Amino acid sequence: MDAEHSENSFKALQEAILKGYTHVEIDARITADGHVVCFHHDELMEEAGMEGKISDKPRDEITDIVLTRSGEKIPTFEAYCARCAGYIDVMIDLKGCEDKHIDSYASEIETTLTKHNLIQNALILINRVPKNNQDKIALRFLGKIKLSWREPLKKTQQAASQDSDFPSRHYVFNHGIDFTAQEVEGFHELGLDVIVSINTEHYVSGDPQKRGTEHIQQMLEFGVDGFQIDSCYDHALFDK
Repeated sequence: MDAEHSENSFKALQEAILKGYTHVEIDARITADGHVVCFHHDELMEEAGMEGKISDKPRDEITDIVLTRSGEKIPTFEAYCARCAGYIDVMIDLKGCEDKHIDSYASEIETTLTKHNLIQNALILINRVPKNNQDKIALRFLGKIKLSWREPLKKTQQAASQDSDFPSRHYVFNHGIDFTAQEVEGFHELGLDVIVSINTEHYVSGDPQKRGTEHIQQMLEFGVDGFQIDSCYDHALFDK
């Protein structure tokens, strides 16, 4: 993301591929007629410069809207996955939906990932405190795609002791400030991968660039398995 690359745009996707990322995050947003498009917020203003919401408009109308920074139109989930196929894996940020759309929302995501051979290495991401039925929707993918797990180590140990398949069905996901070296070690002992989110919005005080970069270095020392980062932190991982 920068002045020329909108979130969830094909231009941003191409940059992620060229940088060598293993996965690209896709924000899966529901339209009024129950289809999935790639857009972060429900409101259109930030990325499209217009009033209105994704959830209030049908897919065909949404896909005619131009992203102001990249100059591209808002992509469908299917079109975005088609561009990913063979080049990069996907992390699906489930934005959720109303009860009436749960079946179509989950089905379209699964069908599309399967069609483009992306389901095996895909990751599902939901908020720490689920909203818009995120937890219900995520359970539709249990055992098919690894789900984000955002609980402390002790609760994770309890869950793993009750389910032998737990490590193969989940990965640990939280912000850099949420982990200690001992916790990362404990998650690894359970057979869980640890992916750390470094996002400028996580830092409400101090210099977000400096603090995020420091957290990346610390997490590398802890031996985490991956990062979900804003592109402004690329240098901390790739410029070595």
